[in-house]
Order: sequence, then structure tokens, then C-alpha cells
Amino acid sequence: MTEARELRIGVVGAGYIAQVHSAAYRVVAGTYDDGPAGVRLMAVADADGERARRLGSAWGWERTETDWRAITRADDIDVVDVSVPNALHAEVAIDALQHGKHVICEKPLAGDVKSAAAMCDAASAAGRLAQVCFYYRLWPAIAWARELVEQGAIGRVQHFRGWMLQDYAADAGHDLGWRARRADAGAGALGDLGSHIIDIARTLCGEVTDVCARTKSTVRRAEGGSPIDDLATLLVEFESGASGLLEASWALRGHTCDLGFDLVGDAGAIRFSWERFNELELLSGDAGDPANGFRRVYIGGAQPDVDRFVAVAGQGLGYRDAFTIGLGHALRAISREEATVAPTFADGLAVTRVVAAALASSASGGWVRLG
Repeated sequence: MTEARELRIGVVGAGYIAQVHSAAYRVVAGTYDDGPAGVRLMAVADADGERARRLGSAWGWERTETDWRAITRADDIDVVDVSVPNALHAEVAIDALQHGKHVICEKPLAGDVKSAAAMCDAASAAGRLAQVCFYYRLWPAIAWARELVEQGAIGRVQHFRGWMLQDYAADAGHDLGWRARRADAGAGALGDLGSHIIDIARTLCGEVTDVCARTKSTVRRAEGGSPIDDLATLLVEFESGASGLLEASWALRGHTCDLGFDLVGDAGAIRFSWERFNELELLSGDAGDPANGFRRVYIGGAQPDVDRFVAVAGQGLGYRDAFTIGLGHALRAISREEATVAPTFADGLAVTRVVAAALASSASGGWVRLG
């Protein structure tokens, strides 16, 4: 193993998610002391120069740019963080890879399958690490759920029911910005929020082979607004033979940040809710026992990554810690010169294929088989 070195970061985009990434970069080296020797925030680029300056000032980025190529082609940057609208992901990430940078890209990987596939090809050709930010799968409770499945704790997986529901856009006056433009986003709530639950489903159940979906626009926006989907429901079949039901919405009243799943096997079950994100519910034992039921487990040192943050089960982690974990995994892998780290661009492409199949199914009214 090579000696750990300082990694120099450049971020393209200076919006909300770039703020979250900036906070994570500030604490990664101390949290993952088995990773890079240090993390240096070199540069932030945004077409809105004032927004770039605000982010730079707030988090200590050393310089700001208005041309993203000043990040992707800079000699003093090792890792390019892509935090711009979906339609720009491919161009920025591919340019960065072609100029020898490692890339961390916000989700979904791209707005269409062709762009996502091109990003995967560029990562393979460059031989650089490329990660997509499906960081919910790395959240300790969910990562532990995957370990339990792999250990056979709930037997053969039979069914997955998962959802990612929010209501911030239930107000017709809410400005969705670029997310309301199909050319910029690729899909509405299905791509933006549904991609998260699709990735979790794949993480726990394996690849999706068939999709039957319905997408709707339930909130009538102002004149000129786009009828992009704000509610999506998917029936899916997994390669393993398990079935699934997935839901996504950003306009469903009463759901503020409601991510969760029920995972049922022939020997037990697992439940998770982001509204109680430091817990996992586990069912095991004799199905014929009338006293049998779910038991609540508080996340602690026995689960992945938790001991880097807290010493006692139940002390709790928060939303930004998910990004410290995800970026920590990426930067540790880069510092060790490892070839890949999950979630990979290939994972991002697989999710993009499911989203595309769901859109095709909704348009045709039938099942769509993924190639």
C-alpha cells in the first residue's frame, strides 16, 4: 500500500448540495484517518460567480471560477466533484476523466442511458476512480441490512417494498427550477428521488429485470410549467425471483423526508425508516410463535462506519454524516490507489436503465424487460 497523501478537490457547482459536500470534505480526513493524509479544498466553479464566491468564503475553498473547465483541466486538482444539474453531469465528468481526474458525481448519474453509458466508458478508459453519490446505501442501518441479507439472517428474499416520498413540491407555487425541465432532469420525481430507492432495492435484492410503472403529474403548476412526473409507482421483478413495489414522489402531502423499506424473506424481515434513521427493525424466529415480532436495534459500533462518529449505540448520526461516509469511502480508496468504490458509475448506469424502463412502461401501459 502506498503512503497516504493529501488529495486536492475541485467542485463544479455551488448550490445546496455543494454546501453539503463542502462540509463533508472538511471532516473526512479526521474521520477516516486510514484514508488521505489531508483534504485540500482547491477550487469551486459555478456559472454564477457570486454564488461560487459565497460557497468559497463559507467553506474555505482557495479560489473560485466561472468556467468549469478551470476545474476539470487544472494541474493542481486530483478529484473533481460534479454537483451540477443532471444534464451537465456527462460533459463535466467525461472531461475530468479524460484529463486524469478521479470523479465523484451527484445522483442520478445522468438523465438518460446513453449519457450514463458514455460516463462509464470514460471511467473505464481513464482508469480513474468514479463514484456516484447514492449514499443512502452506505448509511449504517442500510449497510447493515445488506450484511444481514448476505449472511442469510432473513433467509431467501421474497419481496421488497420501498419508497422515497417528500411533499416540498405539493404547493403548486413551488419553483422546481431545472428539475421541472425534462431536458435538464431526464425525469421528475422518478429520477430525482426514485433513483435513491431503486439503488437501495438493487443493493438489497440484486438486479431488476422487469418493470411495470405508472407516472403521474398530480399538481397543476403555473401556466407554462412542465407536466413532468411528481408521482411514480413501480412494480418490479428481480433477477433472484423476488418481487418489489417502489414509490417516489416530491408532492405527496404529509411526507417530509420519508425514505423507507420493508424487506421480507422466508426466515425473517427487515424494516427501515429514515424518520428513525439511527434504528433498524429486525424480525427473526419462529413464524408460528404468537409472541414473535420485530425488535428495534439502535445503530452503534457493531454496524458499518458508526464508530468513526459516536462511541455509544443510540447517540445518533445525522444527514450530513451520510456524505462524510460516502466521500470518506471514495477518498480512502483513491489514497490507496484502489480501482473502484461503491456506488460505482456502473451502479449509476443500472439505476438509469431502470428509470428509462419505467418511463417506457408508463408510456406503453405494460411490462418492460431490461436488456
